[in-house]
Order: sequence, then C-alpha cells, then structure tokens
Amino acid sequence: MKIDLPYGTNGSSVEVPERNLAGILRPAEYNVKETPEQLIRNALQNPDGTKKLSDIVKAKKKKDVVAVVVDDHTRPCPTDKMLPFLLEELYSAGVRDENILIIFATGSHRTTTKEEAGKLLGKDIASRIRYISNDSLGNDFVDIGTTKRGTKVMLKKAFYDADVKILTGDVEIHYFAGYGGGRKSILPGIVNYATIQDNYKRNFFSPDARPAKLDGNPMYENMTEAARLAKVDYTINVVQDEKGIVGAYSGDFDLVLKKGASLVEKIYMAKAGEKADIVITSASGSPHDIDLYQAYKALHLALAVVKDRGSIILLAECPEGPGNRNYESWMKKYKTKEEMRSELDREFNIGGHKAYYNLLAVEKADIYLVSAMSKDVVENLYRFKYAKTADEALQQAFKKHGKDAKVLVIPEGTNTVSSLR
Repeated sequence: MKIDLPYGTNGSSVEVPERNLAGILRPAEYNVKETPEQLIRNALQNPDGTKKLSDIVKAKKKKDVVAVVVDDHTRPCPTDKMLPFLLEELYSAGVRDENILIIFATGSHRTTTKEEAGKLLGKDIASRIRYISNDSLGNDFVDIGTTKRGTKVMLKKAFYDADVKILTGDVEIHYFAGYGGGRKSILPGIVNYATIQDNYKRNFFSPDARPAKLDGNPMYENMTEAARLAKVDYTINVVQDEKGIVGAYSGDFDLVLKKGASLVEKIYMAKAGEKADIVITSASGSPHDIDLYQAYKALHLALAVVKDRGSIILLAECPEGPGNRNYESWMKKYKTKEEMRSELDREFNIGGHKAYYNLLAVEKADIYLVSAMSKDVVENLYRFKYAKTADEALQQAFKKHGKDAKVLVIPEGTNTVSSLR
C-alpha cells in the first residue's frame, strides 16, 4: 500500500505491505459548512469573555498604538487569511494603519526575515503596516510581575506600551504545554530569554507537562498566569486540519484556547490499539519540519506507540538543519542523557532540553531520519540512523524486526496524539 506523507513543501510517500500494516492514524474527518472567511467573521462578531474588538477599541481613551501579535515562520498559522478581517474590525473603530504595530511572537527563535514577513502577513499588509520581531536576547522588556510559581515575566516593551493588545494564532497539539495557542503568544512568544528559561526550569520535567493536557499542567498554568499579567484585551485563534481552517474563536485568550483545544481533540486524538514494532511518522511538512528542533515533536509523540527497542522512521526535511545552536552544541558536548539532565537541573538550557529528549528517544528506539541533513550529521551528531527514503528505512527496520513486524503510520505526526486502547 502506497501512503502519501507530508515532507517539506513537496511531500513524500512510503510503501507498506498490507499484511504488515497495523493501521494509519489520520485526523478525523471534520466537515464544516462555513467557509474559512465565514468562520473568521463569525468569530469576530461573537467573542467569548470580551466585548467585540471594535467596541473594545472605541472604549479605549487612547488608541495611538494597537499591537497585534502574530505567529512566526515556524508555525502553520494562516495569519494572512485572518489579518484582513481583523483589520476590518479595527478600521471600523477608527484605527489607521499607522496606529497598528504587528509583533512576531518568535519566543527564543530567530527574528523573522523580510521575505518571511511578506509570506506570513501577505505582501500588501507587510508593505504598509509596521512590524517587528521579538528578540528574546534584547533589552526592550518590562517587568510586569512574577507568577505564583516564581517566574519573573519580562514582557516586550512595545506590547506593554500599546493601548490595545491583541493576540492571534492557531490551536494545535503541543508536546509539553498541552496545546499551542492562546497564552503561548505571550509566553514564550514576546518575553525575554530569562522568562522563557525560568518557565521551562520550573515546569518542564513535571509528568503533567504533556501533550493534550491543560488542567493540572504546570506549564500551561504558569504561561496562563503570565498572559494575565500582560493584560491582553482580545484574542482570535483558529483550528486547522489537512484541508484548512475548520474552526475560529475570539475573545478571552484562555476561553479561546479551551474552545480550540476541544475541537483539536475531536480531530487529532487517535487510538492506535497495540504498540507497533515500527512507526512511520511525518513531522507534518513545512513549516513543522523546517528544522530538527521543530520536527522532534513528531518523534516525541510517536514514542508513545512504539515497542521498546522498536523502530521509528521520521520524515522531516529540515532545510535549516538543527534550528537551534544549543541543541547542536549539547549534542556535541555531552555523551549521556544523565550528564544532560544534571546540567539542566543546575541551569535549564533552551535547546539543551531538546538534546536531552533526543537521547531519551534513541535509548528507547532505533530512529531513522529521512531528511535533507547529511548522513554524517544525522548519524554521528544526532545519533539517528540515516536513510534517503522512507522505503529504504522501512527495509532496514524489517531486517531487524522480521518479515512479520507490524507497522503503524502517522502522516500528521506533529499534530496527532496517539493512545492505546
């Protein structure tokens, strides 16, 4: 059976003998009657927990600056489809282009390039509305308070100074924050590195910091408290499946997140049955597989449904290589996960945590990576097995597990949470 898989922008495929195929975990079909335009317009007209955006703006004594936070190049959010309708609402309340500031929520990622901004915002909007990126290592941050867990929140000054504060984004599975979306635009989106680092240090190793979990997840709770300190006025988030936007919600950032998470759960929670000898997973294509730092998320989710010492075949183009200097340097510096854990306990390192997870993964399973990265880097630095194609990797895995090995395929590996019966 030939199975198509996302890979970069062009896609790929794998052929699995039907007798070996244990299943294909796909997102559930979710049909909506409304077009994406109708969903977004309806969300803007029916906010939950806040007034309509136009009414919020009109009620403000000042509206010299309206800050709109948007996702960066590592996220699949259809910002260019959302912004025109959001801007309509602002224009209807008397806001002009010169009063609007767009902020890319890059977190600890690199800043957004001019070319990327044109793609993310749409060339017309990017050419006439001012935009900046968060630079977590910069010095333009304001102390807005400390969470109950002790995280000092240093917020981007441009957002802090704005008269109207708006978040945009999409809700999807996140492998330790539960779900992306909502409060994530603040922390880690537009805070400094020390704030991001402290949030990780305090919450990352909790067993409750896991995918598709909000209640009781300390990472989610700490991020939510930080976002409350930021005094966000309004949020709009969307949910997407393979075909595009299937849901849109606006209003209070946490209510928006929870509504979106409920829909994501309906679409992306899949029952795998038993664990498989071999799991073939894709990092969901571009931009999820822009680099190994992002693509790892699909590998992390696949670990839940592969047998101990089984094999995982990960398709991730990674045109930007590792994507994080700390991830790369830690893989060079440390030989064991125990060394990494000891260092993380001493001083949490963003990127170092990914290296630690990397070694946990290769300890549990043989990892075959199909990517644009070189064989030397894949095998000697990241300690995966190199394969040019998924078919080649599958044949190597069959040699280890035998001709009767069971194979599970997860095409949308970054977004699909797989559980056993």
